[in-house]
Amino acid sequence: MNKSLSVLLLFPIAVAAQQPQPSRLETDTVQLAEVTVRGYETNRSLMETAASINTLNVRDLNQRFGQPTLVPAFNTLPGVRMDERSPGSYRLSIRGSLIRSPFGVRNVKIYWNELPLTDAGGTTYLNALDVRSVGRVEVIKGPSGSLYGAGTGGTVLLGGQSSSTGQQASRAEVGVTMGSYGLAGQTYTIQTGKNNAAISLSYGHLQSGGYRENSRMYRDNLNLNATFAVNPKQTISIIGLYSDLMYQTPGGLTQAQYLANRRQARPATRVSPGSVDQRAAIYQKTGYLGFSHQYRWNDRIENTTVVYGSLTDFANPFITNYEKRADQGIGGRTVTRWQMIEAGVPTKLVFGGEWQNNFTVNRNYGNRAGQPDTLQADDELRATQSVIFAQLEATLPLGIIATAGISRNEVAYQFTRFSVQPVVAQPRGFEPVWLPRVALLKKLGENVSAFASVSTGYSTPTIQEVRPSEGTFNPTLEPERGTNLEAGVRGRLSRFQFDLTAYQFRLRQTIVRRSVESGAEYFINAGATNQKGLEAQVSYQFVVPKPDQFWQTVRLWNSTTLTNYRFRNYQQGDVNVSGNRVTGVPPTVVVTGLDAETKVGLYAHLTHQFIDQFPLDDANTVKSDVARMLNATIGYRKTLANRWTLEAFLSGDNLLDQTYSLGYDLNAFGGRYYNAAPGRNLTGGVKLAVRW
Repeated sequence: MNKSLSVLLLFPIAVAAQQPQPSRLETDTVQLAEVTVRGYETNRSLMETAASINTLNVRDLNQRFGQPTLVPAFNTLPGVRMDERSPGSYRLSIRGSLIRSPFGVRNVKIYWNELPLTDAGGTTYLNALDVRSVGRVEVIKGPSGSLYGAGTGGTVLLGGQSSSTGQQASRAEVGVTMGSYGLAGQTYTIQTGKNNAAISLSYGHLQSGGYRENSRMYRDNLNLNATFAVNPKQTISIIGLYSDLMYQTPGGLTQAQYLANRRQARPATRVSPGSVDQRAAIYQKTGYLGFSHQYRWNDRIENTTVVYGSLTDFANPFITNYEKRADQGIGGRTVTRWQMIEAGVPTKLVFGGEWQNNFTVNRNYGNRAGQPDTLQADDELRATQSVIFAQLEATLPLGIIATAGISRNEVAYQFTRFSVQPVVAQPRGFEPVWLPRVALLKKLGENVSAFASVSTGYSTPTIQEVRPSEGTFNPTLEPERGTNLEAGVRGRLSRFQFDLTAYQFRLRQTIVRRSVESGAEYFINAGATNQKGLEAQVSYQFVVPKPDQFWQTVRLWNSTTLTNYRFRNYQQGDVNVSGNRVTGVPPTVVVTGLDAETKVGLYAHLTHQFIDQFPLDDANTVKSDVARMLNATIGYRKTLANRWTLEAFLSGDNLLDQTYSLGYDLNAFGGRYYNAAPGRNLTGGVKLAVRW
C-alpha cells in the first residue's frame, strides 16, 4: 500500500479493548465472543458480525482520560479522528471524511438511544451532549446506507447511562472536576429502577477559560431517560436533552503567528478585523425530546418505533458577519425484526423506514464588535429525507453467516431568500438512490472469524454546504457516490485478541471546502478519490483475574491506522492535483496504551498517540507537524458499607509538553492552518455515589 505498511510489522498489536462492560466495577476481561453489538441490527457478538465496528464503554469514555470530552476516547479507535480546535468545538472524521468539514460533524450519521441525532439537513449538534452522560458508543466505519441512510463516512450509535426496569436499587451521584486553564465542572445524577419503571436524570456543568486567547467556554446539560414496561410485550421510553453551550472561536493562525505566539487569537488583517475585535463565538441552545415504543408480538417478531422533535437556537458572531439560525426538526424511525426461520437455516429479516423534516431560518447581519448590524441575508431552508430499508440475514452451514441489505434514499431541499426581490423558492431535489450491501462471515473455529463485504456510499450535500457562510445558495452541488470493498479477521488466542480490517473505497463527486480571504467558506465537487486503508486493534491481558488476586487487570493494547488516500481526476481551480494525498488524512496513526486495575481500587491508564505528517492543502505543499501525545490517569475507587462509592482521580495530558495543533483548518486562505493545543496540563476530580 505504502511504506507505512512496515509500521504494522512493528506494531502488530491493536486494541480489541473497546468492549462493553456490565459494570464499571468489573474488570476488562470481556471476550470478543461476548461483546454484543447493535450495528446493522444484528444483535450478535462482535465475533459474528460481518462489519468493521468498534465500541467504547463507560470506562473508555469517563475513566481512561480525565478531560470531560469525547475527543480522546474516540481517538483510540482506528480509522477515527476527532478534533476540538477550541473547547466545545467538535469535528469528527471516520475514514477521511474530514475533508468537507471545516467545523462540526458532517457526512456521519449519529443516533442517540436509537433516535436520529443527525437532522434532515445533515447537521449533528454532537457538542450538545455531555460525555459524562454517555454510557456506550458503537462506530460503524464505511458506508452504512443500506440500513441508516445517506452517508459515506460511517455511523455512530450512542447510548446513555440509565437504570434497567426491575432493578431494585436506586442511586445518586455527585462529581466535581477541576483542571488547568480554568477548567471546572460538576455533575449530579439520580437513578431509580424499581418495579416496571426506570428513570435517570442528570445535570452537568462545565466551563473553561481556554488555553488560547478568546477560547472560553461553558456548557449546561440536562438529560432525562425514562423507561416503562407497560406489560410483558410493550416498553415505552422517553429521552430528553437540553443543552446551553457557548464557546469562543479564536480562529486559525499562520505558521509565523503560530510560532511567534501560539496562544494568540487570529489577529486583524488589512481586510478584516480579528477574532477578539469581533467577539467571535458560538452560542447554541438545543432541546431534544424523543419517544420510543418497543412491541414484542411474539418470540419471533418485534418492532421498535421512535419519534422525536428538536429545536436549536444558534448564533455565531464571525469575522465577516453575524449569523443567527433557528432549526426545527421532526422525524421518526421504525424497525421490525422478524426471525423468519429458527431451525435448519436460521433466517432473520429486518425492515423499516426513517423520515425526517427540518425547517431552518437563517439570517446574516453585519458584525459590529459582537453585535448584529445591518441585515445582509434573510433565508429559509427546508430539508426532507426519507429512507426505506430491508435486510436479510441467514446462518448457513459450515459456520457461514450471510447478510444482504438494501435501502431507498430520497433527499430534497427548498431555499427561499426574502431579502432579495422578487421572493422565489428554489427547490433542489436529488433522484432517489438504492444503496445495497452484501456481507459474508465465516467462523474459523470458536475463537476466530473472517468477513468480507461490498457496500455503496451516497452522501448528499448538507444544508451548511448548499448555503454556507459565504452566503450564496448553490443548487448545482452534487451528492458524493462511492463503492467500498472490505475484508477483516478478528479473534482471540488465549489472552491475545485481535481485529484487522483492510478496505478500499472509491469516491466520486467528492465535496470539498474552499475559502475566500475573509475566511468564509463555500463548497464544490472537485473530482474523485481512491482510499485504501488498513486498521488494526489488538490487546494482551497479562493476568486472568481471580477474586482474591491483587492485580485484576493488566492489559497492553494498541490501535494502528495506515492509509493511502489519493486524489483521482481532481481539479483545484486550473491545477490538476490527481495523485496527491488526500488533504487532512494522516498516513500513519498509532495509539498505544496500558491499563491496570487492582483489587483494592487503585487503577492507572497510560496512553500514547503518534500522528504522522499529513498535507494541509490539496497541492500537498504544506504539511502538519508530527504529533506525539502522552496521557496518564491514576485513580482510586472504593466501596464503603456496600452502599457508598468514592472515586478520586488525577490525569495529565500532553505530558511530553509537545507543540502541536488541536485541529487544522484545511485549505485555509492565507495559510491560516493552525489551532494550537494546550501545553502540559492536569485534570483532577472526585465522585461520590450512594445506593439505596
